[in-house]
Amino acid sequence: MVYQSGLLKRWAWRHEITVISVTCAALFMCATSVYAQTPSETSPTAASKEEPSLPKARITKRDCKRLMRHQARADVAYKPGVDVRGNSVVPAGAGGAFTIPLPDVFEFNVTKDLTAYLGVGEEKLAADKAAAIAAEKTVAATNAAVSSAELSLAGAQTISDNAAVAAAAAQTAADATPNDAALAAAAVTATTTAETAAAGLATTQSAYTSATSATTSNDVDSALSSAQAAKTAAEGIGYVADATATSAASAAQTSASNAVAADAAAVQAAETVAKSEGMTLNVGTVRFNIKTGGLTFNGKPLNDVAMSGLAEQCDAMMSAKK
Repeated sequence: MVYQSGLLKRWAWRHEITVISVTCAALFMCATSVYAQTPSETSPTAASKEEPSLPKARITKRDCKRLMRHQARADVAYKPGVDVRGNSVVPAGAGGAFTIPLPDVFEFNVTKDLTAYLGVGEEKLAADKAAAIAAEKTVAATNAAVSSAELSLAGAQTISDNAAVAAAAAQTAADATPNDAALAAAAVTATTTAETAAAGLATTQSAYTSATSATTSNDVDSALSSAQAAKTAAEGIGYVADATATSAASAAQTSASNAVAADAAAVQAAETVAKSEGMTLNVGTVRFNIKTGGLTFNGKPLNDVAMSGLAEQCDAMMSAKK
């Protein structure tokens, strides 16, 4: 046991000597390279008088960094599933995300709009102009109808007010002379007239409201018919249209006719444009293969990948012929 212990000590001593020797040799080689590049600090004359000194080993930080091996700290090295604080986290790309399957080949058509060569631009301009004129005529017609209905309503209001005043006066006279049968009959007649006038006024008011509502929807026909209904209701209780009212009613009729004609022209212009729309020429089809990168137009290659594929096909065909 003593003999074996001595052998172990000798082996350990020799091993340490070997490690130290290797380390010193490395340091000496580095120092020699550094010393060879460092100029002598003493002059030749002084060096010749003194005894030659042994080379001095100089180790720079750069040399030490070359000899030392970097070891990353445990808290710096990346660990999957663990954050910088050591907490467990879900690893990136855990799955479960929504994916959209894409085709291997994408295709789209190259088209040319031919409407520019068929004068469709001018047709569209004419259609837009006709539509604008029709809208203007419609507004004018509905406004004219409302004006006519308003005059009829004003006339009916006047008649109803006068009838109400007359009925009140007749009733007052009858009440003053209770035994006068004529005054009593006149009061009854006046009251009936007033009630009829009030009913006619209500009808005229309703027709006027309808004419006004028609303007919000640009309904010329409804506006004109409502204006005529207002005029008829007012005339039914004794309204007589004067020159202004007559002119307003005639203007409403004329405006309505113009609006109808403008609408017809706008519709015809729109139909003309519709017949020329959608005239496009299919120039060709572009195909792009994601896997191969080949790009073709109407079957003809557009890039190097497609050209190389075509060249391979041609080579195969030529070889087959031989």
